[in-house]
Amino acid sequence: MYLAQGTRPDIAHVVSALSQWWKSYKRIHWTCAKRVLRYLKGTINNGSFYTKTGKNLIGYTDADWGNCGLDRRSYTGSVFLLANAAISWESRKQRTVALSSTEAEYTALSDATREAIYLSRFLSEIGLPSLSKVTLHNDNQGAAKLAVNPVFHSRSKHIDIRCHFIRHALVEHRIDLIYTPTEDIVADILTKALPSNKHIFCTNGFGIKDIAISRTQI
Repeated sequence: MYLAQGTRPDIAHVVSALSQWWKSYKRIHWTCAKRVLRYLKGTINNGSFYTKTGKNLIGYTDADWGNCGLDRRSYTGSVFLLANAAISWESRKQRTVALSSTEAEYTALSDATREAIYLSRFLSEIGLPSLSKVTLHNDNQGAAKLAVNPVFHSRSKHIDIRCHFIRHALVEHRIDLIYTPTEDIVADILTKALPSNKHIFCTNGFGIKDIAISRTQI
């Protein structure tokens, strides 16, 4: 749990999923937990590698609609990068059941917007006002259109009003919302299990590298 929250976003989703069963785990959960430990042992030298470039604050957000087979709630995943490595990330189930993939993605975008505003304020307070505007990447065009369109449609009018402050963040130029294809969304690893090639892509996107090797290349 400590690693997932502090230094290893690449295991955040699996730790979040396994934590649901800590009071009533079965053999399959124990087997999965041991796989996580083996993965950590095999990547023991991995860590976040920050560089002098990448001075813009960039966020990626994603959702996996109805992912949980128990209650059909969706998973939210978001990550924020600065200096080409992750400084903040989240992987958790949404509070309510989303009725569409657009709603799930819009809810995830709402959560990411709140974190973006917090991070931009924090960076301003430590003397980095030039980083106060955050670029948010999202892979659902329906959610992006809902964010910029003030009209409530029949399929979206039920969405909690707390989500709609995204529009105000856009109007106030606190965030830039950019559509990005799913294959380029590094937050994908925070919502579901992935094949090895996509897992490696997302891990690299987080700025996670073998620190021992990376230091020799400086």
